[in-house]
Amino acid sequence: MSEEIIKIAVLEQKLLEFANIVGKIDNAIEKMSEVNTNITKMLAVHDERIEQCNRSDALLIKMIDDLKVDNSKDHGEVVSRIDEIEKKVDDLSKFRWTVGGIGILAVIVTTTFATFASNWIKPMENYHQHKQEFIKK
Repeated sequence: MSEEIIKIAVLEQKLLEFANIVGKIDNAIEKMSEVNTNITKMLAVHDERIEQCNRSDALLIKMIDDLKVDNSKDHGEVVSRIDEIEKKVDDLSKFRWTVGGIGILAVIVTTTFATFASNWIKPMENYHQHKQEFIKK
């Protein structure tokens, strides 16, 4: 019987050790469950942040596209205004050259007319002088 008592004592000892091991496994399972819960919460937070970033990115892309459209419109308006100004400058330049040409032509015509007129007037003066001298004689 003493052998049986020893076997029972050994079995009781092993059962206590097994109970300790099972307790430690239960503790480990509880800690793993807590870690799993924390990881799930962290993943939910990260998913929300990623979703917010995606919404922000989509909004930024839309804003950039809107700016491109507005910039294209503004660029077109600026180009058309520059074309109008260049046309006006060309018209003014043509007008300036036309007025300059007319001025030069007027000077030439006036000079030519003055030259001819002085030649016509001088012979008439000479004619009157000769006529008076002729009459006196």
